[in-house]
Amino acid sequence: MKPNPVRSVTTRLLGSTAVVVGVVAALVVLPAAVATPIAAQERVEVSVEFRDALTPHGKWQRHSRWGEVWVPANVGRDWRPYTRGRWVYTDDYGWYWTPVDEEAAWGLVVYHYGRWVDDGDAGWVWVPGREWGPAWVDWRRGDKAVGWAPLPPDEIVVEVRERPSYWVFVRPRDLVAERVTTVLLPPRERDVYIRETVVVNRTVIVSDRGPRFAVNPGIPPAYIAAAYGRPIRTWSVQPRVLVGTGRIPGAVEIRVDDLRDRRSRVVRETSYLRQTKTSIQPARDVPAPQALQGDQGRLGDNPPRAARQAAPGDAPTGAD
Repeated sequence: MKPNPVRSVTTRLLGSTAVVVGVVAALVVLPAAVATPIAAQERVEVSVEFRDALTPHGKWQRHSRWGEVWVPANVGRDWRPYTRGRWVYTDDYGWYWTPVDEEAAWGLVVYHYGRWVDDGDAGWVWVPGREWGPAWVDWRRGDKAVGWAPLPPDEIVVEVRERPSYWVFVRPRDLVAERVTTVLLPPRERDVYIRETVVVNRTVIVSDRGPRFAVNPGIPPAYIAAAYGRPIRTWSVQPRVLVGTGRIPGAVEIRVDDLRDRRSRVVRETSYLRQTKTSIQPARDVPAPQALQGDQGRLGDNPPRAARQAAPGDAPTGAD
């Protein structure tokens, strides 16, 4: 049975410091109650679109706060999103996460749509979302380490940003390692790196005249090239979007049958991700990191190509 949105909102109001009388509470609750079913309906629709694609690789379950969520199967106790694979920098979308082959069939969905929550009982659970992005993460930077964390739903981003359990770190030069799993800094040192770094960026949603999608400027690649000690090559990507979700210009739609067929070339990295002849030169000067202000990411001085035509005001700009 679906929860009554008016009752749930009223309960939250009564639990606040101000107790509102019945008549006034009804008047205040009405707009929120009207908006809540719309958001909930969007989430249910997305879950239906993704259900068949993800069911063979995990289980769907009902979460008291996030509704229907997905939990991956056959992953270890210490598993977390965005650790088994590699980061590549793409001219069109910024930092793009490409998972190892073992996670490719479901990674094309959960690493490019939706958000992640570290649930105390179920572990990491995926909350469906409609917009496509190259990766959905927060970024931290310091002198000795850079880190990233799966983005949770927007309403709790601030709550979890300082939790070490959400973050993984590497040395700046190792961000472009072919398998970041092999270069992750020890988990016991996350507290130290949290203190020595600041949140500098997050995935940025672009909404212009077409469908909403995201880009991931993250940490300027020239800074990473400086730490790496030589130029780094960029990559081109042709996004794979699941049929029934928003269309992205130039993307290829994939169907559930494609995801189920491990031999299908349409879901293999080699068919849509290629190294280019363009190189990013190391930055001559790498300024100290500037903490991100507010809850929106920034496009930076050299935004990913797909965001350059975004309408003014879609996202703040500026270097990190």
